[in-house]
Formats: sequence, structure tokens, C-alpha cells
Amino acid sequence: MRTRPIRALSTPLLLAALTGCSGANNDAGRQAWLVEQLVQDNLVWTSRDPALLAAKYQKMAADPYDFMRGSLGVFYADLQRTSERRETTRFVSQAASGELLLVGDPHPENVGTFLPETPGADARSELPGLVLDFNDLDGAAFGPWILDLRRAAVGIGALTLGLDGCEADCRAEAVLALAEGYSAAVLGLDDLSASRAADSITLALLDDTIEDGLERKRLDDLTALDEEDGQRRFRLDETLDEQGAGLLALSDEEAAQLHRLVSGLRLPAGARVLDGARRYGSGVASSPAVRYVVLYDLGDEGDLDDELLQLREVTDPPTPPSLRPTLPGLFDSQADRAEHAPRLLWSSPRLDPRLDALNDGVMTFKVLSYSSWFDGYNHDDITKDWEKGKIGPADLAALARSVGVLLGEAHLRAPTASGEDPGPTLRAELAQAGLADELLSDAEADLSQLQADYAHFQDALDLLGPCLGADELSP
Repeated sequence: MRTRPIRALSTPLLLAALTGCSGANNDAGRQAWLVEQLVQDNLVWTSRDPALLAAKYQKMAADPYDFMRGSLGVFYADLQRTSERRETTRFVSQAASGELLLVGDPHPENVGTFLPETPGADARSELPGLVLDFNDLDGAAFGPWILDLRRAAVGIGALTLGLDGCEADCRAEAVLALAEGYSAAVLGLDDLSASRAADSITLALLDDTIEDGLERKRLDDLTALDEEDGQRRFRLDETLDEQGAGLLALSDEEAAQLHRLVSGLRLPAGARVLDGARRYGSGVASSPAVRYVVLYDLGDEGDLDDELLQLREVTDPPTPPSLRPTLPGLFDSQADRAEHAPRLLWSSPRLDPRLDALNDGVMTFKVLSYSSWFDGYNHDDITKDWEKGKIGPADLAALARSVGVLLGEAHLRAPTASGEDPGPTLRAELAQAGLADELLSDAEADLSQLQADYAHFQDALDLLGPCLGADELSP
């Protein structure tokens, strides 16, 4: 798709455009700032493919949880606005606690299942042991540990907005459980084993993952056996569906790029690449990113050794308030960060045996396994189970506690930007009281702002167009 050169909207222009339909000046100013921030955060997509950016914004406008997923940069930028009065945290008292390697965006949908590679085991014939951990670390950057916990609370709060009857008390119970789980993990409390126990929401995820994994559902959904040579090929769509999702044949340019990337893959000895396609319509924040899927086998006869990979473009993460920049630090490139930040934060560096990162000019791609064994929470599924009465407030609180435990354990593994162990500092800070109260207060304020920004965003799309007007301007 050909695109025109663009420039970011100026604040005066936004104010002029938005004040007329927003009412109060403070609302117009906030809306103008929000749009300006979103335009800046998404410039790479605006200039490359505004249609994909419009699809991302459409997802964000349809659901407050998806708006939260697509606005991490807004969350960080808002915390750094010197024009706003901020409550001071009492839990970042030393340099080491202000430069921790953060998960970046630890909301519930960024937690999922992994199938680690077990020596001597064959996932095709034995039921493997699944591991739960953070499955999207594209936002990993150095910053104060409290920001990860606060962002996780925003995610829990946004999740409750879709749950009928889950009001202030219900949300508070979940946020407090998040804080309790985090503290239990960092301080090594005796009841940590209870925090690890799978909640009803997680058990449903595990049951579905095991069923789909054993049936090789994703592989069978996306590929079919060729009747002539008996080899699998991708099932390609003629066009994308109404949600902008689908698998399309590669253009000549895409085929050339994928060929370059595949040449750098670290696959097992004897592996053969069988097919490739362009994938669309996944995720929210990174939905306009270039994605490829690759079908390969391990060199055996038949199709029982056929497997899938996903190659996804990675861009610079939003920068959290920090004592140090994201790069350099422990990472000397975007590819280095994309590959090694997960290995540092995961419970095992081999949770995904195919994790890799590749460069192609100015673009960086993360390589991930793409089988049905790798799945994650889905807020729409949680909402449906809530509506059916399968889960309630206690289940939500148990999920939040589990996320808190995972986050606390990740922080204990995470180095600082100087490569130091943050454990002693974290334990000393959490030994003092008040974390739950501070997190609850911040979560209420953050969720209120999220809801207001969501309404501003919807109004701005109506006024400025599907790309917030950025695609209509030229230098």
C-alpha cells in the first residue's frame, strides 16, 4: 500500500479541532495530549501502513481492555508529565529498585502457557508439563519495579470493566490479591505454595491448552496436506476477514524478506522449512507489526514432526520513568533485548526452545514457537465464563494473586541495568507496610483515567478519522 508522508499533529491544531466538541477546556487539553501521544507512539505504522493502524485503533475503540493494551506508551508518558501533581511512592528508595529490568506490560493477557523442551521427551506421544509465565516481553525495559506492579493493577482493573456486577469492592479484592501475591513471592512467605495453586480461570486455560495441544489444533487449522506430495502447506485466505485477520500469500518483497530471515534461523539439525505466509490481525499494541508464520519439519517421514514458528517485528518499547535509558544497559541491540530479556525474566531460559531474534536492515523480528501448546488468557473468554456463572469474584482475585506471584518471581530473577541482583533491595522495601494501600489508591486513579481516556479516544476517532488525522497531513 502506497502511503503519503506524514507529520505529527501539533498541539495547537489538536486543541483547535477538539475544543469545539469536547466541552470543558481541561477535557479538550487532555484529549489533545492523548491524541498527540498516540500519534507519536504509532508513527512507524502511520507511515508504513495506515490501514493496519486504523484496524489497531478500531480494536482499541471497541473495548476498554483492548484500549489499555494499546496504550502502554500513554501510561508511561502520563506518569512523567511534570504538569500533573503525583503522589510519591514510598517503595523506590534506592537506585537498584529504580533500574530493574521490567516485564513492561504485565497485564493478564500477557500471561500464558509454555511447553519447555524436555530432553528425552516427545511431545507427540507424552503429555508434557506446561509452565505458566509472561509470554509477551516486548515492553521489557529498565525502570522502577513499582511501575510493573502498578501496570498489572491497571490490567486487572480493565479486566473488571467487562464483568457485570464487579464494582469497586470486587476490583479492590483483586488488586489487593495482586499485591499479596507479589509480596509473597518477593519475601518468600510460607504460604507461597497456596499462591501457586491454579485458580479456576487458569485451570480452564490449562484444560483447553492440553486438549488443543494433543489435537495439534493450530497446525491443523492453518495447514492442510497436499494430495500430490503428502506435504503440508498453509491454508491461505483470499482476503482478510472483517476483523482484519487471516493468512495471505507472500508478496515478492515479503517472500524475499522471509527468505533472508529464514536463512538466519537456528533450527534443529535436519530441519526443513516447508512453507511461509503473512499473518494479520493478532494482538492489539503490535497488531500492525509485520508477522510471518513458517511451517517446518524435523526431517522425519510423514507429517508428525511438522511444527510452526511465528516471526514478529519488534519495535522500540515505550520508555518508563527510569534512572537509565532502555539501551544501552545489558543489551547492545534491539535483537539482543528481544531474545535475552525473556531469558532473564522467565522461570527458565528455555521456556520456548525456539525463541530467537533476527535483524533485517532496520527491522528486528522475534521468533517464537506457534503451536497450540503456547496459549494465553483471553479477556473475552473470562467475560463469557463470568456471564455464565462459571467464575466469580474469588476466581478473579485468585487470578490476580497468581499474576502477582509470577511478577514477584520475575523481579527476583531480573537484573538491574548494572547487572546487579535487586533481591536484597526489593525485600528490604517490601518489609515495610503500606504496599497494598498504595497500590489500591493508584489503581483506582489509573483506572478512572483509563476510562476517561477511552472516551476521549473514541470521540477523537469520530472527529479526526481512523488514524487520528495523522495520515491526512503532509510536511
